[in-house]
Amino acid sequence: MPSSASPRPGALGRFYLAAFNVVSAAGWAYVLFLTVDAFINKGPSQLFLTRLSSYIPSTSHWSSNTKSTNALSKYFKSLLLPYLPSTYAQSWTAVAPVQSLAALEVLHVLVGLVRSPLPTTLMQVSSRLVLVWVIVARFPLTHSNPFYTTMVLAWALTEVPRYVYYALGLVGVDAPVWLTWLRYSTFYVLYPVGAGSEALVALSTIPEWKHGQYINWVLEDWIKAGMVLIWIPGLYVMYTHMIRMRRKVLGVGKGRKLGAKPKHRAKAE
Repeated sequence: MPSSASPRPGALGRFYLAAFNVVSAAGWAYVLFLTVDAFINKGPSQLFLTRLSSYIPSTSHWSSNTKSTNALSKYFKSLLLPYLPSTYAQSWTAVAPVQSLAALEVLHVLVGLVRSPLPTTLMQVSSRLVLVWVIVARFPLTHSNPFYTTMVLAWALTEVPRYVYYALGLVGVDAPVWLTWLRYSTFYVLYPVGAGSEALVALSTIPEWKHGQYINWVLEDWIKAGMVLIWIPGLYVMYTHMIRMRRKVLGVGKGRKLGAKPKHRAKAE
């Protein structure tokens, strides 16, 4: 779901897209800093956003069952928690607005500012917004989940190179070889980690189903269960899409050297 320019946008459109990518890259870099800093200092490090945090809801109890979980999620959490604490307290006030900004990427496709495939753009943006506002913002039990940390790390490590890459392209600067490689290679690891973490965070908000307890589920629980199940095919769609784009940009199997500029860079994702 790139924010690279197509041949259609004029100078004003390119300026807007460049600014959008720069702001997004800076936002995700700050999220990454907050998360890593939480590991180093083992404490909050967001004085800059202290005031902002009062305006961003930490929880929104739109559900009557925000504290129930299941034994499988408790088990997964117990495996990782001793080694990887949740960083919700440190990162939430940055993650929420930065990820919400990505909703504009769908609008960019719809109005023709970029030539990204609408299905993949909509799939990735919508799934993340669901995680942020429907899952994490509403269910306090996700705040102590270590998979929240791996989810946010995967997002940030994916988005910083992506937005920087497109910002450079929009201002007419060729991305360095190492940045191009990062943009089109890290997904091999980060996509499964991110999608898996998203699914496990969502799974933790579903009540127990053992011994027929699923009969007590409400409609929302069934919807969330369905969402968890479609995460795997969703990952497959995004994964194969990125593999195709990697071959197009890096020229794998076509005799081009790593970092060689593609013939149609403006169309590359």
